[in-house]
Amino acid sequence: MHMRRRFLTTYSTTTTEVPRLVALHEYPFDQHDTLYPLKYNGKKLLTKSKQAIISYFGSRRRFYSAAFVFCNLFGFTGHNPEHGRSCFRGLNLKHGRSCLLVNPFRGEVLILPSASDVQVPSNSPSDVDWYGMGFDNITYSFKIVRVSTNKKDYLAAEVLVLGTSSWRKLPTVPPCIPTCKSAYAHGDMHWLVHGDDGLSVRILSFDFQKEEFYLTPPPTSLDRHTKIWGRKSVEIWGLKNYDNKAWVLNYKLDLKQDLFSPLKPTSLSKCGEWEHGIFFNDESDCSTDTFFVDLRCISMKCVLLKGKMAIHSCTDSMISLKNYGDLVEAEEEPKREKNDITEFPMSQRTWNNLINAAEVSERDLLYLKTQTKAGRISCNLFD
Repeated sequence: MHMRRRFLTTYSTTTTEVPRLVALHEYPFDQHDTLYPLKYNGKKLLTKSKQAIISYFGSRRRFYSAAFVFCNLFGFTGHNPEHGRSCFRGLNLKHGRSCLLVNPFRGEVLILPSASDVQVPSNSPSDVDWYGMGFDNITYSFKIVRVSTNKKDYLAAEVLVLGTSSWRKLPTVPPCIPTCKSAYAHGDMHWLVHGDDGLSVRILSFDFQKEEFYLTPPPTSLDRHTKIWGRKSVEIWGLKNYDNKAWVLNYKLDLKQDLFSPLKPTSLSKCGEWEHGIFFNDESDCSTDTFFVDLRCISMKCVLLKGKMAIHSCTDSMISLKNYGDLVEAEEEPKREKNDITEFPMSQRTWNNLINAAEVSERDLLYLKTQTKAGRISCNLFD
């Protein structure tokens, strides 16, 4: 966390930016995804920020799922309809890969280039790509790394310099398969992965300057005790010496009661930073438990989020995507009695014509809608 703030200091004119909480609501089937800022009151209540820009986006040809968060940017990877949601199940689409970046604070969406040296065949046993984004302070450029499985037990890795037109294949691959549990710190990308025995954990890292993968040893305590079920305390470790990989126990929270279901660290989906501490998500199919650690009083609270929703930590609108390519044009939000959007704001005939044109050109058709909400406060997420 502190290393991310150091990156922000070198890139922007601000000395320290307070982390912002953003809710990502991934709706099922053919509906849109929603991104909007939140406020946490330090107890059990999350509220929507006043006058917040809310971004609605989605695709009628693909199902996009969250892949990573970097500063104020959200990365999403696209899946074919047979692997995800789509309202046009009959479309005969070729196997393809797609990734896009979203800036929810400015309502910006940028579709990343599809040209790549790595070709994933349609009969690949895995259609999952793993992503990470970082900043190379030598070339002063933003980079995105992607790891793909293109046949059984074989990995391929590539890098995209943001603003360029194609992905570049890397000469080396990671020693293990990444996961969606990722974080950017000290200029590198890190993934929490399983050890060879399936019980222990380790940290897979990527150096954006050298463009190389390496393993970062976890704290000894975490390596020995992967199960946190029944624990009476929560430990927070920090990497004091990054070069020597020396970990230091910074905080230890004594719990009055067990807050966890039978989990392992690798089952926790995301962690991040909020104004007065850190948080992490435990996601299930129908809800998400978000644990907020308050370092002012060394305490922890749990907030329940209903539906496919997750909390992320990011910075304010620092990186603008308009400098790196042509953005997806936002649709103006029509006036409705309800605040929520329930249908696409155009006639079915117009939409079908756009779908047919996209099918002929073999291009993805993606839409973006933005709306500035008034200061309506959401209800307690436990209700």
